Amino acid sequence: MFVADDAAITRTYALGPTSPYRFYDSQLLTKMLKAGRAVIFKPNPNLPDDSVTVDNVCEQLIIHGTPDRVAGEIMKFRGEVGPFGTMLYAGHDWRDPTLPRRSMTPMAETVLPLVSAAGA
Repeated sequence: MFVADDAAITRTYALGPTSPYRFYDSQLLTKMLKAGRAVIFKPNPNLPDDSVTVDNVCEQLIIHGTPDRVAGEIMKFRGEVGPFGTMLYAGHDWRDPTLPRRSMTPMAETVLPLVSAAGA
């Protein structure tokens, strides 16, 4: 997860070509493809493995955006999978330590209260 007041910054840091999140997901996808386990990334298990790309893996797995958007995405996820007790807030090899550290403040002060108020 990555939260900031500027949606363009969050999109670039989370999904851009030098994104540490993108790097991590690329490594994970490569390993899962080699192991024949690409199914973990497929919305439909019948899709061919070559339909799974780093772009769509990143879009599916990385929650990023303004506090309102991130809260909405967490609530949407809860609506899809049902109640859960813990969500891991992971940081991957901080390329720019200032941004992810700063991301934790709106996560704690804005996102989590919004999610809690919604009963998620």
